[in-house]
Amino acid sequence: MAEVELDWLETFLAVVDRGGFTAASGQVHRSQSRVSAHIASLEREIGVRLIDRGRRPATVTEAGRVFATHAREILADLRTARSAVAALRALSDQSLLVHTTPGIGATLFPRVLTDVLARFPAATVTLAERDWSADAAGVPHDAVLVVAPADRPSSPAARRQILWWEPLRLVVPDDHDLARTGAPVSPCRLAEQRLLVSSTAGRVLAAITDAPADSGGPGRPRVTVDAPQTLASLVRSGLGLGVVGASSTALLDRTGLTVMPFDTGGTATAPGFEVAVDWYDVLLESPVGRALQEAVLTAPVPAGAVDRRP
Repeated sequence: MAEVELDWLETFLAVVDRGGFTAASGQVHRSQSRVSAHIASLEREIGVRLIDRGRRPATVTEAGRVFATHAREILADLRTARSAVAALRALSDQSLLVHTTPGIGATLFPRVLTDVLARFPAATVTLAERDWSADAAGVPHDAVLVVAPADRPSSPAARRQILWWEPLRLVVPDDHDLARTGAPVSPCRLAEQRLLVSSTAGRVLAAITDAPADSGGPGRPRVTVDAPQTLASLVRSGLGLGVVGASSTALLDRTGLTVMPFDTGGTATAPGFEVAVDWYDVLLESPVGRALQEAVLTAPVPAGAVDRRP
């Protein structure tokens, strides 16, 4: 396909996903007239009507729904190819870009990178740390490896292995009523509290309390943060109660704070989330890439986490 035709596919899928030309123009950062022109060109190329413009809002035809499935596969394959080539180029330079979260970066990677850099002293590593959202699918095109919560979709061509289960922990001021009881906290009690969370913790809490994170009612997260240390500072200042993964609590300055477990509610495990590593097979074609993957797969899991490796 020519490059312009790939633009047509992206524009068409934006119209399908956003439900109209106006909304799609904002997503693909093109004018509405350009969006319309792309759809018209695509329809002329394949010889079938994809969007019914006679309705308000415009709707996808049956042919358009069938074509959308294939368009997604084409773009996914292209992204996978670009990712593999970019990873191979980086590995040939012994330049490793790893995507992870601040908590995982601080607890897992000191051991991992010590091992890898001892074997490959010429290698360079960049840890891109952010709070990984569920809609960040697979391995980014510029990364050789991702270690992050497993609730994000995986790229079809990427390999994945679950590493550990991360229970949630509640961080409260020492003088808080919950701290005085010393008992594990039921998640339902958080509906009465102002919360400070990571985005992953917020999604877990929304699922176990049956309350959407953006509901606006009691228990709605007041602040979402990336770094566990920042969360602890905000709890200490009185902004609310913090919810973090268990392994991240080892990073906290606990002055004036109490870290508490959650009640399992009769289940085998406390509320939490899985952490997984994703990579493309091209990573294993390089000695430094294999060393990185092996170090991640064999490193001890962080304190407080539950090993889920086979």
